[in-house]
Amino acid sequence: MVDENTSPTIKHVAQAAGVSIATVSRVLNHSETVTETTRKRVLEVMENLGYNRNEVARALKFRQTRTIGIIAPELSNIFFMEVVEAMEQRLAPKGYSMIITSSNDCVEEEKRKLQILIERNVDGLVVMPAGSEGDHFLSKALSNIPLIMVDRRIKDLTVDSVETDNRYGVHQMVLALAQEGFTRIGFMGGDSQIHTAGERLAGFLEAMAAFGLPLEERFILHMGAMNQAEGRALLKQVLQEPDHPQAFFIANDSMHLGATLQAMEMLDAEQLQHLVFASFDYLSYSPLLKLCHYAVCQPLERIGQEVADLLLKRLGGDWDDFPKQVTLRPEIKVLEANGGIPFTPRNW
Repeated sequence: MVDENTSPTIKHVAQAAGVSIATVSRVLNHSETVTETTRKRVLEVMENLGYNRNEVARALKFRQTRTIGIIAPELSNIFFMEVVEAMEQRLAPKGYSMIITSSNDCVEEEKRKLQILIERNVDGLVVMPAGSEGDHFLSKALSNIPLIMVDRRIKDLTVDSVETDNRYGVHQMVLALAQEGFTRIGFMGGDSQIHTAGERLAGFLEAMAAFGLPLEERFILHMGAMNQAEGRALLKQVLQEPDHPQAFFIANDSMHLGATLQAMEMLDAEQLQHLVFASFDYLSYSPLLKLCHYAVCQPLERIGQEVADLLLKRLGGDWDDFPKQVTLRPEIKVLEANGGIPFTPRNW
């Protein structure tokens, strides 16, 4: 029996459940060697006794916190949250929890948040970098912490990474717009020094050259962060030009949403009918953005699963294929209800 003034221990749980302390420990550590019947009995006893494992003491003893630190550029971005959700579905059954934070697309803030996570003794890190600077990821404090970069890579930084084939996706967007009949296509993106933004700009330039389409420098627009505010600002700049192209490729969903909102504020119904977007990222609300005819659909669930599996592999001590770069091919969406015309994606 447990005295009402005494907190129940693992020994009390073992006695009440009729199992060994080692079995209770295996249940707590999500071991697959415990039968489901035993697991349920032990968990029921823990609930009845009000047992809570002292995670702080455990972390000090085993030097593991069973936590994964995540730094995203912005928490309002649905892309990142869907990836994180897929990760959580893989990591939670293994006993891991996540600490999620944002750099607000600022490298200095990223450095600060990185230090906080290091001080929290996280077992692993997943980072979606805010910029092209990466010296802070070379800290000795990170030498024993698995680090995986998602969506964006940093040049000359030797780490695992998982991303979408950006150039392939953009190639298909230009192909779709060209086959619909557009010969003048503009570009709206982010800082080309950031890996993802740079890859999408490179893909656009390659595709335009492949189709022999003219590049109009004043309509190849890119700013710092790829967010709604930047999307609004770039489209406002475009619409102030009387001879702007009628078709634009937009580099991500946040900019796409911002550009759409700006267009709806500045243009009347007839003018809106002559403006067409192709966008990187296809999310749940994408069909509602009526200017969009084509979109690149990233495999968000698979990205999260790949990140989680690679992280678990490193945490388990397997570094044979380090550094591993996983590149996933996206799906191409044609929004026929918005006016998109079906086409066959191709490589060149």
